[in-house]
Amino acid sequence: PIEVAEVETFDPFQVPTLSQLMKELDEYEADQSNKDKVVVHDWQKTSLKEPFEKFQKKFLVPLLNEERRSKREAREMKAAVIGDF
Repeated sequence: PIEVAEVETFDPFQVPTLSQLMKELDEYEADQSNKDKVVVHDWQKTSLKEPFEKFQKKFLVPLLNEERRSKREAREMKAAVIGDF
């Protein structure tokens, strides 16, 4: 994701390519071959981890919280209208 505040400094030639991401996944798996098996999502094994976590924290979590709040308010409004407290 492109940060709106940082759009002027965005360089599309510096983003990871699919082949680079595949290489990162392969390297991660090779390093983890004899370690305890802990579930780690593929995106967490690559250079996409930091940008994705930032996107999740700044956009997805607030969006989800707003959706939850909106649904809760709708339920409360419906309960108030029908008198179901």
